Amino acid sequence: MDRRNLIILLAVGIAAALLIGYWATRGGGESQADAQAAFCSSLRTLESDVQSLTALDPSSASQSDYQDAVNSIEGAWDDVKSDGSTLASIDMSTLDSAWDDFKSAVDDVPDDASVSDALGDVSSAAQPLASTVESTLTGPDCSSS
Repeated sequence: MDRRNLIILLAVGIAAALLIGYWATRGGGESQADAQAAFCSSLRTLESDVQSLTALDPSSASQSDYQDAVNSIEGAWDDVKSDGSTLASIDMSTLDSAWDDFKSAVDDVPDDASVSDALGDVSSAAQPLASTVESTLTGPDCSSS
């Protein structure tokens, strides 16, 4: 390869690197504000799903109602974790702890438990999770979004 072709190849490589860098910092990546809004939206969904679970009537809810509510909460938690992972300003430790307690309560419900018993066991762990989500939503990270 002659010197001229090498210089052209090098110039094209540098230009491509600069364009990729510009795109990533300006227009191609999610802004911090957008990431914050997504995180807060995920938290609101989690809050709503926890409220739906605790609002189930033990005398009329079916096993399917209970399982659907738990599955919705688990999906919402996955979104919270994913959205929170992109934010350096978010301390997930309190949320993680409340989630771990809730998940343990769900996992500890025997397969043959009645819906009434399952709700009784899980509701006590859902309250601290709901409180932690609420305090995060009213904190400085989500109160303005």
